[in-house]
This record gives sequence, structure tokens and C-alpha cells, in this order.
Amino acid sequence: MKKQPFYFEIKDLVTQFISAFDDVVISRHNRDRSVDKKINVRYVYAPKQRVIHDLTNKAKHITLPVIAVTITSVNRDPSRVFNKLAGSHHPRVDEFAGQQITNNTDFLKPPVPIDIGVSMSILTRYQSDMDQILSNFIPYTNPYVVISWTIPDGVLQKKQEIRSQVMWDGNINMSYPDDLSGSSQYRVSADAGFTIKGWLFKDQSDPSGQIYKVTSNFTPVIDIDEI
Repeated sequence: MKKQPFYFEIKDLVTQFISAFDDVVISRHNRDRSVDKKINVRYVYAPKQRVIHDLTNKAKHITLPVIAVTITSVNRDPSRVFNKLAGSHHPRVDEFAGQQITNNTDFLKPPVPIDIGVSMSILTRYQSDMDQILSNFIPYTNPYVVISWTIPDGVLQKKQEIRSQVMWDGNINMSYPDDLSGSSQYRVSADAGFTIKGWLFKDQSDPSGQIYKVTSNFTPVIDIDEI
């Protein structure tokens, strides 16, 4: 507990999640169902309530459609904890005379498996826009999406790939405005939940170190049998 390891694991995983989904393009069609124009859907990292608040604020108006992403939970995943392994050794890349050698190894303490809960809220003005956005990611999340990242710098000298699954919970919660005032903007919203299978890494140094000398003082006392 003396060390405070921080390798940006959660931030990097959420950034990878947004990058994996942040290429949605919807089409606006005419009566003949021909494409008139295409629109890139914007992704923002913010709670849904904040986006709705900005929609009603004229100084911070957000044009629909927009998708809001936020973290909802971080939990340890017991299904990926097999036993209390001491760790593992990995080849270290050193350079000698301009050539790379891998005779040495780095010791990796076992990371902690975590499940990052992510909420993705979709806000559109038209039902057809919502249908296109849902059709963009649902077919590819069956059963999951894989994102690739590397063991953070400072943990291992050699770069190693990690592949994390992104699991969709299989539900889309739709909502429509029930009561609109004259100045309110009509919008359709949908909420989807995802789980990112990630890892948190421990500090690789040993804060305690090895004990080479123990200093102790002894005070002689009378044997109990002589009293």
C-alpha cells in the first residue's frame, strides 16, 4: 500500500472503446429512399443528464444526433482470478552494439482483472436516425467486440499486446417525450450498457526489500525455576 501505481488503464480502455464506436455515419433519405446527405454522429464523454441540460441551454446548444458515453461502475472480475500466482517472467529487450538481445527478463506481478461498466446514451431527433445508429453497432457486438491495447509503460520494458473484450448487455432501453412544451425540442433517446474486460496493474518495485541484518537486544533474567 506504500506505492500508488497509476498507469491510465481505465482512461486508455474507455478511449479505445469510444474509438471503436466513433465512426457512425447516418444517411438522410428522401421519399424515394435515396440518400440526400450523410451526417457524422458525434461522441461526447459526459453523462446523459449533462447532455440534455446543454441541449436546453442556448449558450451550449448541442446539435442532434449525439452519443454520450460515461463510466457507471468498476468491479473486480472473480471469474478471471484463477489462483494466487506470484507473477510471471517476460523477455526484456536490451541493446548491445546496436543489436537487440532478449537474454534478460522482467518480472510481472499479477494484475487485477476488472470489469468497467460503460453507459452509452443515444439522442436523436428522428426515429430513422436512431434505427441507423442501432444498426451500426448491434450486428458487430454479437457476442462481443475486441479492443487492443498494450501493457502500460513502466510495467514491462517490452511492449506486449492485451486484447480486451467489450460485452454488450443485449438491452436497448428506448424512451420518448411524453409531455412537450412549445419551446421543447422533440428527441428520441436510447440507453445501452457495455462491460469492458480490463486489467489494473500493480507497482512493480518492491517497497520493503530484503532484510540482510536484524538488530536485537537481549536482557538476561533469572530462570523461573530458581525463584
